Amino acid sequence: MQYLPYLEAAGHAATIIEFSPHLWGRLRQYSQLAKFDSVFIQQRLLHPFELFWLKRNAKHLIFDVDDAIMRKSDGSPDSRRMSRFRAICRSADLVICGNQFLADETRVHTSKLEIIPTTIELNRYPALSSRYETLVNRKDSLLTIGWTGSRATCRYLNEVFPVIADFPGQVQVKLIADDLSNCDLKLLEDVPYEFIRWSPETEIAAATTFDLGIMPLPDQEFTRGKCGCKALQYMALGIPAICSPVGMNVDLIEPGKTGFLARTANEWRVAFQQLIASPELRAQVGSAGYRVVSEQFAASTWAPAWLNAVFPMAQSCTPA
Repeated sequence: MQYLPYLEAAGHAATIIEFSPHLWGRLRQYSQLAKFDSVFIQQRLLHPFELFWLKRNAKHLIFDVDDAIMRKSDGSPDSRRMSRFRAICRSADLVICGNQFLADETRVHTSKLEIIPTTIELNRYPALSSRYETLVNRKDSLLTIGWTGSRATCRYLNEVFPVIADFPGQVQVKLIADDLSNCDLKLLEDVPYEFIRWSPETEIAAATTFDLGIMPLPDQEFTRGKCGCKALQYMALGIPAICSPVGMNVDLIEPGKTGFLARTANEWRVAFQQLIASPELRAQVGSAGYRVVSEQFAASTWAPAWLNAVFPMAQSCTPA
């Protein structure tokens, strides 16, 4: 979605089609694809029959993957997912991978791939200068530790909640998600928290109230496919990101300079202590993280590579 303005500026048009929840509805959608020059599928693993029908109607098929969807969410192998992943990789004219781990998984099945990382549309975020003033001059008594995610990933918070509970009277927690049923909020003990229901329209505005952002992850095959979206969001807000050293996080963050990496409970505790104690450190690390995003992971930076990867296959394309 971030690349649509750049696509349109290049003289192309796009139609967004959400997958029908019903098989016959999807088959009707597939039958309409022949009128497009190129079809772009994001993350979806299709039944072999559906993939056959889609491929039969799509002139050019681009598959985008930024998660280890070929595995279960606990990292264990899944033969059905892997079979479908293999099939769509072999059927696609191009696979776009969000990081090197995913590229390595994909290269086993096809050589037609490009690595284009997750990017941030900085125009949607507040200016760094205003965020810097907020971080240094804030008057609130409680520092806000923030997290944004989903029901599937909120269980990872259970790892870090007991550490946050060691700072009552100093911090509060804000959680942006569709659902928090998989995390144990009792682990926060006396630390207050607020649940904010996620929506694409309000997520950034809600996250601007964070003083720092967290991204805990277990180290396993599924999470190594993560492309660091949460970390990039925090960094784009000009706030320090504290992340597990898993997946793209180790490439995004230079510890103590552009963010913090924490594997053990003590490493999380030390990072919290340092950032709680020093608004200057929060502003310094937040500013450095913002520069990483603006220079290396802005959508405007990667739009030419995205367009060049997609359009050589079909000149004068009209992607769907």
